[in-house]
Amino acid sequence: MKPYIISADSTLDMPEELLKKYDIRVIPSYVTMGDQTVDDWPDLTQKELLDYVRASGQLAKTSAANPDDYEKWFRKLTAEGRPVIHVAKSGGVSSCYQNACMAAQEVGNVWVVDSKSLAGGTSLTILAALKTDLEDPAAVAGFMEAYRERIDGSFIIETVEFLHKGGRCSTVAALGANILKLRPEIVFEDGMMHVGKKYRGVYRKCVYEFLNDQLAKLDRYETNLVYMTHTVQDPAFLDELKAYVREKTGCRELIEYPACSAISTHCGPNTFGLFFVRKVK
Repeated sequence: MKPYIISADSTLDMPEELLKKYDIRVIPSYVTMGDQTVDDWPDLTQKELLDYVRASGQLAKTSAANPDDYEKWFRKLTAEGRPVIHVAKSGGVSSCYQNACMAAQEVGNVWVVDSKSLAGGTSLTILAALKTDLEDPAAVAGFMEAYRERIDGSFIIETVEFLHKGGRCSTVAALGANILKLRPEIVFEDGMMHVGKKYRGVYRKCVYEFLNDQLAKLDRYETNLVYMTHTVQDPAFLDELKAYVREKTGCRELIEYPACSAISTHCGPNTFGLFFVRKVK
């Protein structure tokens, strides 16, 4: 057992077996569907969320855990007698980091790290820290803050409909994207998301074009571990993509996990993303 507790926001998208193996504690945020607000993790499934949108025509809404939520959470964890290192969803896209910092100041013995990412980026940072021999929480937090800068993550989105419903894409832009069958790449950079390359055509073809563009940069990445997060709806296609990534990267470990409901709310179905760790120069 580590002399500290690792905590994270639910958007880390880490498989349950790894959460249990490393005793990583997860605090949920919220998803509102109509007049019902529920925890985004672990019980709300991606399928339930997407079914709601299809049936209602309305996008679910997300909200971060508030400072009071974090304070109660940190007090519960620190009561176990160990310091807490909380790895938050990127402060560039959410108030999770800011809220956690406010609560940590009240509780004490809590270190909050801005992952500057989500999903695989957060998970890769945590897993790397857990593999070190560092025991001092300040040193572990410092390691994470350095390691996060080496992580590259990007997604390809099948449809901008969910971004449009969520106010992140104008009606004109959404209409143009649909007419032209554009599948935008969303890139994480310095904790922020921006549009990268715009792929055009049938979704399946575009995913492989996106994938090959990422694999063309393999010489800059460590390939022992690759992280895949997604909302792919066709299990056979997902298995095909996993096999392709394994073959082309030669990775010893491929972690694949469906995006949590809070992420799925914004990206919609058939989003496919990869996270890599850049080599040390």
